[in-house]
Parts: sequence; structure tokens; C-alpha cells
Amino acid sequence: MLTPADIASFGERHVESWLSSTGYHCTASKPHHGAMDIEARGEEENLFVHVMTALEPGPVPELSTADLGRVLSRSMTLGYDAWLAKVLIDHEGGLVGEIQWSQLNH
Repeated sequence: MLTPADIASFGERHVESWLSSTGYHCTASKPHHGAMDIEARGEEENLFVHVMTALEPGPVPELSTADLGRVLSRSMTLGYDAWLAKVLIDHEGGLVGEIQWSQLNH
């Protein structure tokens, strides 16, 4: 059985893998209540990505107001664009479907 830390870690790895495959250099931060943050540096833009992961069949939870404020504050401090990545995994940590992306600072 996967622990909440395992679930967050698998989600972070799927997002980091996707970002790396598109040319970003990634640095992950420590987990925040079952979610991870990734700083992704690219040639043209830099992203601060908050990763939220859930185990199927459950839905990925919504971003709390407190986490939204923290993510936006951190991304502004870094000068990065803020993004949310929602990841659904199976009981072995495999990606279910596609990563759902939402930009948080338009």
C-alpha cells in the first residue's frame, strides 16, 4: 500500500519527467501536505509547479487557498510563472491518463 509520501513522490517524478523531456532543468522541493513543488528552468521561461497527486479512483483534491497563496508568493519571489499539475496514479505508481496543467498566475 502506498503511503501519502509515496503518492506525492510518484506524482513529482511523473511531472519532473515530463518537464525534463520538454527541455526544463528541474529541482524538487520538500513535500507540503501530500504535494510537491518543482522549480523548472527552461531556455525561454521558468516555472514554479505545485504538484498534487491522488491514487485512482479518487479525484485529485482542489488547491487550497493557503497553498495557492504560498505558491503564488514563491513564484513571484523567484520571478517564475506559477503552475498547478494534477496527477492521478495507479496502485503501483504508474501515471493514469495525462497530467492536468493549470496556470495559476495569468
